[in-house]
Order: sequence, then structure tokens, then C-alpha cells
Amino acid sequence: MSSEKTDIEEKKFYVERLTEICGTKQPNELAQILDISYQAARNYLNGRLPEANVLLKIAERTGYSVHWLLTGKGDKFVLKQDNLDTIIVSDQMKTFVRQQCLEVFTELFENQESDSQEKVVKLTPNRIKAEKKIDESLAPSKNDPKNSEE
Repeated sequence: MSSEKTDIEEKKFYVERLTEICGTKQPNELAQILDISYQAARNYLNGRLPEANVLLKIAERTGYSVHWLLTGKGDKFVLKQDNLDTIIVSDQMKTFVRQQCLEVFTELFENQESDSQEKVVKLTPNRIKAEKKIDESLAPSKNDPKNSEE
């Protein structure tokens, strides 16, 4: 009797781990994720253990350890060297991209600020005749100290 109870509990915890790994309790979603039949997915969610090839597929597609899935013990994730390198590169890439974006935005804002600063344009006498006056309000004031001749 206690053996049956243990089996039921083990199946319950296995199903919880499988659900955590695949992120769903829906057989149709599990079937799509693992590329298996709907009925097989339903069986696995009811506590049936997958065949070895399906267990390997789960480990490959999710990065979770088959041992952890089946027993709940040991490392949760497969620690292959390739997988570890990918995670590091991914984190490094995120940091690099953020740094590059920050530099670009900083440069853009600095350029905007320098573009919005007043600019002094000196016109030679022959260019003055070619200029057209657009609006009186845009013309510099004669009393403005910035516009005094040097």
C-alpha cells in the first residue's frame, strides 16, 4: 500500500516537473513543443514516463536534465560545455548591445545639443545682397550686444 502511494506521489511530482520544463499543462501545446502526438503528450501529463528518445528530445530542446525530470534530484539543467558557452556569450552579447546602444544614444543627444546651440554666420558684402529677408522677427536686433560689429 505504501509503495502505491509513493508511486502516485512520484508521478505527481514528475508531472509538475514536466509542466515546469515545458511551461504548459495543455496536451496540445506539449505535443507541439516536443513534436509528439497529442495522445502521447496527454499520457505524459497523466504520469506516464516518456520513452528514452523523447526524454533526450526534452533535454535538447529545454536544457533541463533528464535525471532531474525523472527523479527531482541533482542539477536541474544540463551542464554541457556548449550550453555553458552559449549562456555566457548570450549574457556578454546583451551587455555589449546595451553598451553600444548607450553610446549611440549619448552621441545622438550630444549632437542634438550642439546643433541647437546658436551659430554665428558672417556674410561677406557680396553675399549680403544675395540673402533674402524672410521675417522681421528673425532679424537680429541692433541693440543686441551679440550683434555688435567688431
